[in-house]
Amino acid sequence: MKPAIEVIGAYQVDASPDVIERAYEMKYGDLGLPSREAHAARAAVVEELSGVALIELMVRQRDDSFDVLDFQQPDSDQVAYGEAFLTEDGTRVLSRDAIPDGEPLRIAFFLHFFNPALPLETSYGSVELPALQSMPDRLRDLVPYEPVE
Repeated sequence: MKPAIEVIGAYQVDASPDVIERAYEMKYGDLGLPSREAHAARAAVVEELSGVALIELMVRQRDDSFDVLDFQQPDSDQVAYGEAFLTEDGTRVLSRDAIPDGEPLRIAFFLHFFNPALPLETSYGSVELPALQSMPDRLRDLVPYEPVE
């Protein structure tokens, strides 16, 4: 059998006030911005976080060409990051570092500047993505969003 990708879902990341504040501090915290500029910077952080999605999918019959860094949307330099390798039923994290052995491989990862109208490029070609949904509690707990610089 040849490798196959089954998309389970595409989920909107909910940016809590805590996440917004941590992202702001990472990007602008030590700049000591005046109030007006700080307000604009916070708004920019909120805008950026509104474009983050969590993608969950199943990879079957993967081979040596599988690479998480291949997962991105066309014409974007944003690649999958913050990946979590889950149990087949998606209820536990097996690893955040090494790709676990076994079949199939269930993975969840984040994409910045997500465009719901575009497909997802993978190690095995392009796949269509479903409409964005609300983040399930299961994934919110297993794969919490952490701000990046």
